[in-house]
Amino acid sequence: MESSAACFNEADFREGTTLDFEAMKVGGSPTAQPFRRKSVTEGRESFAGAKPIAFNVGSELVDLPQFQQSTVKKEFKDLVSGNVFLYGKSTTQKTKITPPQPASPSEQVFVSSQSYAPPISFPVDMKPGQVARQQISFTKISTTDGRVDWTTTVPATGELTYHGREKLETPLGAFDTCKFSLKITAGPGGLAQVTVGEIWQAAEGPYRGQVLKGIDPKSPMIATKMTYSPK
Repeated sequence: MESSAACFNEADFREGTTLDFEAMKVGGSPTAQPFRRKSVTEGRESFAGAKPIAFNVGSELVDLPQFQQSTVKKEFKDLVSGNVFLYGKSTTQKTKITPPQPASPSEQVFVSSQSYAPPISFPVDMKPGQVARQQISFTKISTTDGRVDWTTTVPATGELTYHGREKLETPLGAFDTCKFSLKITAGPGGLAQVTVGEIWQAAEGPYRGQVLKGIDPKSPMIATKMTYSPK
């Protein structure tokens, strides 16, 4: 029975590793705009009371004569003793308005985040059919200039299932992959919100450890271009 160990790459957690890829909806129009994402592994950063590794998964800048706005999206993960830890994610938006003099420039920093406590964790080495399940708290926080605008915390359950190996045909070629599903149930009883995702990660080749297909089971995306530069 083939474990999932080959489908994770320790290099992803090294500072300076970059991943740039495009993906299209499976069965979607060939003229549709592809989904693009660039991920850069950064250093450790304070988040949710811990200091996990920060992954910059999106940076945008709007720079006009009297208006500047930067948006940075990050995910926070770690790899410790053969286990992956998922801490959550954040979006930071910085806005600067420079009116005509003598008025002074104004700046504002808006941060929204969602985190898991304890972090969702699972072993790199899983056997087909194995399920990693745990009870967590799911917290959302919104701040402006360091001031908390609102926060909410609900009980949640995180569940990762390793389904085993699958051969996958992609525009990048054919790969042996590991298929996983992640289910997060947040909130009490009948009011619970359920998030489900399926991913296929490469077990071989130059993109080993990278997601080749996922995430929404109803409209999965499949990788069409990829540039992976491990450190």
